[in-house]
Amino acid sequence: MKGIVVKVQPNLYTVKVEDKILECTAKGLLKLMTKSILVGDVVLVNDENTIEKILPRKNEFVRPPIANIDQLIIVVAVADPKPDLMLLDKQIVMAEKNNVEPIICINKIDLEADYAEIIEVYENIGYQVITTTAKNGIGIDKIARIINNKVTAFSGNSGVGKSTLTNNIFNEEVAIEGETSAKTQRGKHTTKHVELYEFANNSFIADTPRFFVI
Repeated sequence: MKGIVVKVQPNLYTVKVEDKILECTAKGLLKLMTKSILVGDVVLVNDENTIEKILPRKNEFVRPPIANIDQLIIVVAVADPKPDLMLLDKQIVMAEKNNVEPIICINKIDLEADYAEIIEVYENIGYQVITTTAKNGIGIDKIARIINNKVTAFSGNSGVGKSTLTNNIFNEEVAIEGETSAKTQRGKHTTKHVELYEFANNSFIADTPRFFVI
C-alpha cells in the first residue's frame, strides 16, 4: 500500500493510506539507513503496518525535517512583528532552489501599517501575493483555493500568524497559536514539530516550527 507520512514520533510513523490513518513502524533495514523517514515522505506499507520502502523524493529539508512539498506560503505580518524582508527574500531563494513554488502572504492587514509597496515590489517581479487577516478569517478563501491538491508548508517568523491561518482554514484548532512578546516585539515560538494536516483529498498543510533554513 502506498501512503504519505503525516507525523513522525520516535520509532512510530503516522501514515495516511487512502482513507485510513495507520500507525506504522519501520522495517529493520530502513532503521539502518542514513536517510530518516520524514513527514511528507511517500512510502510503501505492508499488511502488518510496517514501512518497507521510501519512494524517491522530489525535495527534502533538514530544518524543518520535511519532504515532497509543492509550495511554500511565506507569511509576513505588516506589523507585530514588523516585516523581515531579508528573511522573506532568503525563503524565496530557498524555495526556488528546491523546486518549490513560493507564495507570499501578507497577514494582519487590519493593523495600521503600509504594505502596498511590499505587494508592488514582489508582484512586479512575478510572485503571487495574497493578503489576509488570520484572526478574522479575511483572505482564507484565497488560501483554500491555492492549497487544493497540493502539499503546502507555511513559513515565516514566529508570531506572524502561520498557525492562526492553519486553524482558520480548517475552522478548528489544529495548530497551537502564539502571540508576540510585548517586550521584544518578536513572536513566541509555539509550533514544536512538523505535522501534515489533511485539508481535503490529496491536499495537505504542514505546520512547521518557525521558518525554513537553507
